[in-house]
Amino acid sequence: MTHSFPLYSPSDFSMDQASSTMMTERSLGIFQALDIPADAFAKAYDLAIGEHVEKNYKGLSYLSWPFAFRYLKEQFPSLFVAFEEAAAGWPVFGKEGCWLLRPYLTDGIRRTPALVFPIMDNKHNAVKELDARQVSDNIQRASVKCIATFTGLGLKLYSGEDIPKSDDEKAAPQLADQREAKKPTAPADAAVGEVAAPAPDAPSEFNGKEALFSLGSANPLDYANRTASMKAVKAGLEALGLSKGEDIKDKAMFANVVTTMAASWAKEKGITVDKAAMVKEVDSLRAICTEGTVEQAIQGVKAWKEGKQ
Repeated sequence: MTHSFPLYSPSDFSMDQASSTMMTERSLGIFQALDIPADAFAKAYDLAIGEHVEKNYKGLSYLSWPFAFRYLKEQFPSLFVAFEEAAAGWPVFGKEGCWLLRPYLTDGIRRTPALVFPIMDNKHNAVKELDARQVSDNIQRASVKCIATFTGLGLKLYSGEDIPKSDDEKAAPQLADQREAKKPTAPADAAVGEVAAPAPDAPSEFNGKEALFSLGSANPLDYANRTASMKAVKAGLEALGLSKGEDIKDKAMFANVVTTMAASWAKEKGITVDKAAMVKEVDSLRAICTEGTVEQAIQGVKAWKEGKQ
């Protein structure tokens, strides 16, 4: 049995009373259920949106919230994410050290059940003390998970599956061979031979502190001096929510710092790059960093930088 949302008149209830009544009904499961058809869910689940998938400092894939909202409006234009409220205008539940958000999907009349989403910092640790920025950032993250859970958009990421890109369909017959033959390369406009082939047997343990120190000391982006280069490395680290070199546990995380530095340098220099070209260049740098040595990564950054001059 389904129920419609009750209509509350300001003359009948205060905002707090209305919120309390709605919370009581919600706890009893009284709401008009929003149903996503199975075929629409399957279509959204398999949607080729891989070009918008990014990696965080741990190397984990995620879909950024602007693209999640974009695809939601393209595939399910009548739906939006809303949040249950502990009090009128306040979407946070819980107590110190255990703060939660409860997002749900709705068309304004019908709705889904609410998820339970913990408020976390950039390292996925529970937040002990709240501030406005933490609430705002987690609302965006919770919205993305809500969209994925109930529509299928980007849900593959939560199970570790790869999401295809929009042009993969045309390239599908070659994918297996491409992956087998893929080697880290310098940007197309760099001189041949500037980046050596990656070592076949990279060490299993990765020293992030030494790698970042080597990167900063080499100054591959040709900052004014070594100190400025070290500051750029530090800024790249902090942009990923990290504070020290020991936080870099593997080559994938090192690659995130390198590509972040490269993007920041290009922005500082006012260099604009076509989005598709930038994606290829970042993928090339990432491949060098993850499949080669630190020295090869440094040479790769130098080659990339020279190609921009």
